Amino acid sequence: MAISDFRQSARTRSAGLKRLIWLAVFVLAISSLAGEPWDKRPEQWNLAETYQILSDSPWSPSKTAVELTFEKRYIDPLTNRRVELPNANRATAVERAQFGRQPKSEVPVLWWSAKTVRLAQQRLRQLRDPAALREPLRADELKDFVLIVEGTEALRILSDSTENLRETVFLEVPGGLSLDVSDTRFVEGVKAGEDFVEFHFLRQIEGRPTVSPDADRVVFHCKATAKTARPGRPDSISIRAEFEPRKMRAAGRPDL
Repeated sequence: MAISDFRQSARTRSAGLKRLIWLAVFVLAISSLAGEPWDKRPEQWNLAETYQILSDSPWSPSKTAVELTFEKRYIDPLTNRRVELPNANRATAVERAQFGRQPKSEVPVLWWSAKTVRLAQQRLRQLRDPAALREPLRADELKDFVLIVEGTEALRILSDSTENLRETVFLEVPGGLSLDVSDTRFVEGVKAGEDFVEFHFLRQIEGRPTVSPDADRVVFHCKATAKTARPGRPDSISIRAEFEPRKMRAAGRPDL
């Protein structure tokens, strides 16, 4: 190959490499501009983006640890007391679930006071029912921080808890402190899959914010055992959900 041909080939390869680099930079720039779904207007969310907000976002940790426990026992119809089933295995059976990326985990925990989450629920209704498209998307500021635990089994156990939920439900906040629940509400939906429990936490105590928007970590703890045993159904529930408030931002603003 002549020296001139070699130089021309080198210049061609160099030009091609530059084009690839600029293309990569352009793609990355477009991706960064697109951002996360919650940086867009709610009316622009598609179905996948809406599910992401509700199941795998800063307001709905996908790795929520849930433990549902049931004992091998039943209610004796003569004595009306709980007794162990007559078999050799009397150990408590435990089902542990570490939920990953899926549209709706069995026991979702949502930071409900965030407008983003409530708007996503409304948007999901719109996408499922075209008639709902005429309804405007709106979410007002809530007085308290509100977290909800969804699911029929969760509602049944928590509403029939042997424990005082004010002692077993709390937020672990920075500084080794805990924020106790101030109010609990049980909501039985009209349709299947609409049952949930609301836990309210004060936003301020003595004029000071209880959870900072810049906090690295806040952990929701919930534990309860049902008074009434149901054959083949869980008797107790234990939940640990970790949130990162500093990431809970929509359109560049904190949303707690």
